[in-house]
Amino acid sequence: MPEGNMMRWVGIRPTDPREAIPIQPYADFGTQIACHTSANNQTSIIHTVSNGKNLYLCTATLSCFLTVTGNFCMFVRDDSDTTRYYIAYCRRQADDGICIPVTFSPPLVIPEGWDVCIWSGANGVQIQGFIFGYEV
Repeated sequence: MPEGNMMRWVGIRPTDPREAIPIQPYADFGTQIACHTSANNQTSIIHTVSNGKNLYLCTATLSCFLTVTGNFCMFVRDDSDTTRYYIAYCRRQADDGICIPVTFSPPLVIPEGWDVCIWSGANGVQIQGFIFGYEV
């Protein structure tokens, strides 16, 4: 006889997340990457993917405080320093600030030798970038 407070499952009953989600970050998934950098009127590399590995980017955060009006962004470039795509791009007014969090599900795969970078377009556009992921 079943218990009175049992839940009725619809569809597939959840199991161990390793079976339910093919790309799930665990301690044994690879090398954990948690990096940050800052920029003010320059381009800074947050992380370059190691040779023979892929970066599975789970989270990226771009934050800024501006004393002047300007543009800033976080982007990914390939091994020949060509911008492949933007993760976040923003233009803000002077004396303003913002934090842009981005979560990837499933993780964004970035190949070996590619860079995750931030760019500040003017002196007084102070930005910080942070990424979290796994290299496998």
